[in-house]
Amino acid sequence: MLTNLDFLSPGQPWPPESEADRLKKYQANRLLFEGEHDKVFKDWIRLLREDKRATLELILNWHKRLSTLWANLLLGEPPRISAGDKDSQEQTEVDHLINDNRFVKRAYEVALDVSRFGDGLIKVRYDEKSIIEGQTPLVWFPVVAKDNVKDIVAHVLAWTYDDISPLPAGVGSRKQQYLKAEIHEKGKITTRVYKLINQGQKIGNLVEDEKVEQTGVNDFLVVQVSNLITTDRATGFDDYSDLDGIIQELEIRVAQISRILDKHSDPNMYGPDSALEVDPLTGQTTFRSGGKYFPLTPEENPPGYITWDGQLEASFREIDVLMEQLYFISETSPAAFGQLKSGLAESGSALRRLMMAPLAKVSRIRMEFDPAVKKALQLAAALEVAQGFKGAVKLDNIHIVWFDGLPQDDTEQTQIEVQRKGAGLSSLESSLRRLDGLEGEALQQEIDRIKSEQGTAAPEVKNTPRVLLPTQNQGGEA
Repeated sequence: MLTNLDFLSPGQPWPPESEADRLKKYQANRLLFEGEHDKVFKDWIRLLREDKRATLELILNWHKRLSTLWANLLLGEPPRISAGDKDSQEQTEVDHLINDNRFVKRAYEVALDVSRFGDGLIKVRYDEKSIIEGQTPLVWFPVVAKDNVKDIVAHVLAWTYDDISPLPAGVGSRKQQYLKAEIHEKGKITTRVYKLINQGQKIGNLVEDEKVEQTGVNDFLVVQVSNLITTDRATGFDDYSDLDGIIQELEIRVAQISRILDKHSDPNMYGPDSALEVDPLTGQTTFRSGGKYFPLTPEENPPGYITWDGQLEASFREIDVLMEQLYFISETSPAAFGQLKSGLAESGSALRRLMMAPLAKVSRIRMEFDPAVKKALQLAAALEVAQGFKGAVKLDNIHIVWFDGLPQDDTEQTQIEVQRKGAGLSSLESSLRRLDGLEGEALQQEIDRIKSEQGTAAPEVKNTPRVLLPTQNQGGEA
């Protein structure tokens, strides 16, 4: 880990040696997410074919599917974010920040990074108004305290870029690499631009004076969101590393099955010599085809196809075992991907029981996202206040209602609300808010409409016992 800013000094290697493995893992996971598995998985060519003429044509991109699953369950149903009453300045500020920045979309991108890389970054900056955006961890270098790996003292965002300039007399062009670094400390941002030397592997001198910007906010303008993380780490664990071996074996096994089926669709033949003919021009012996008839002598064996047992049943059994392990290790289930057997999820509560493991993981991710989202919005509001943005106010209290992303069983939810209201455990207002998601004026109008209809409804006709007069048919006397 980095414990000071000396790694940005001239003469130091780039990227820092202590961060090389982490960045290498990020690059590999990025390729896996994008389906470039042949650039990451090792030895797959030999495992597929010993003649090394194989191509990895079947890509089972479970990496991308898993990342989008967690992002969908977390943010597929946008959370409800409030900071006060509907017409309050605080709520107006929150709505402005969310709508102008497409905040839910930005949070979705960060959720993908949390799964891919183990960490996601939310960056806040000011350009006539506060801008909230995701930042790739590929350019992130956290600096921690020497005695506490959990205490980050600076977030360094550093990336390289090329500057191509033409040479005199039009004889070509010259490319020069530069390194730009943003050093985010509490209350200030320092920007430096270095020249890279040794083919971009070493930091050279500064090409311009460093710039220091006072933010007016006594905190970092970079918010880290981690996946699973432990006490001895500053960065989180990604979702891919534990699954790479399983997914690689699945891809190889499916490709081998495809190759076997291709062999069986065009098999070789055997038969008597009379089925062969010699080309008079080339002298090559070829097989007679085209539906010709080959008469056989009693000594000759009949022609036939060369077949072999490809052990496909064993291959499919292995795939079943690998899929079970994939579900276990990734904390998912077949139900998370729509693989539901008939009768297993006939209600919303039944589906939630099948989704217990995925929902538990999403809850763990939500524990990181909830404070990070609140902090990002508070930083953006504080930055606008510090810069004198018109109407900006600080956001001290933000409340977020998260949803699980599962489809709602309206019939089941209505029955639950009827029972709760009948037992005196819920009000009409709370029930409508949960069922229809109504807030503010729309909620009050619906309550007034319901009460009005109930007040003007026809009175209920009570059942009264019917009195029958005695008749001859009922056994009475005339």
